[in-house]
Amino acid sequence: MEYKLIRSARKTLALKIAPNGQLIVLAPNKCSLQYINNFIIEKQDWIEKTRQVVVVNNIKINQYISLNKIYLFGEEYEVIDCGNHYQIGEHYIKHTKASNKTKIIKDYYIKLANKYIIERTEYLSTMLNLSYRDIQIISARKKWGSCNNLKQLRFNFRLVMLPKNLIDYVICHELCHTKQLNHSKEFWKLLENLGYKKTAIKQSFKAYNFVLELL
Repeated sequence: MEYKLIRSARKTLALKIAPNGQLIVLAPNKCSLQYINNFIIEKQDWIEKTRQVVVVNNIKINQYISLNKIYLFGEEYEVIDCGNHYQIGEHYIKHTKASNKTKIIKDYYIKLANKYIIERTEYLSTMLNLSYRDIQIISARKKWGSCNNLKQLRFNFRLVMLPKNLIDYVICHELCHTKQLNHSKEFWKLLENLGYKKTAIKQSFKAYNFVLELL
């Protein structure tokens, strides 16, 4: 089996599958080729299953990057060009022939996020009795949301691509930080009291983490 070998000062042997399906082996400097090859044979089932998932996901992601399809509130929609507007489900986004497709749709999503997320945060804040200083919708590539020691909340506009229950989780997560500005046991207990379990939530987000790269 062909693979790309990357040696470093690391202590353990690890395997990765690149977006194009290539097997990448991360190995300690002194690890023998025989040991590496035996390790690959042992992990062959994992390699094939993971490769299939990665290649399929990469094809899927490319459709979203080109904006042939996109998510909105957890539902997948085709982006239909109707000449003077794009249709995404029941949403209609005006455009002209000279418009930049990515910018037009991104601006619409930001506008939608400013309405939905801010209104939803105000509602959950009142319901949970967790106050904040101010709120802002931002564009970020690594975080869904944040809260600082001044109780200022920041939310990624791409949240509107997620199902509404996951949007609620992110909002509640950041609201809980207004009481516990850390990820201590006390913080997770606050979230558990709201019905959110750490392990289950992390699993739910795995299917949507790629949208942080969109728009």
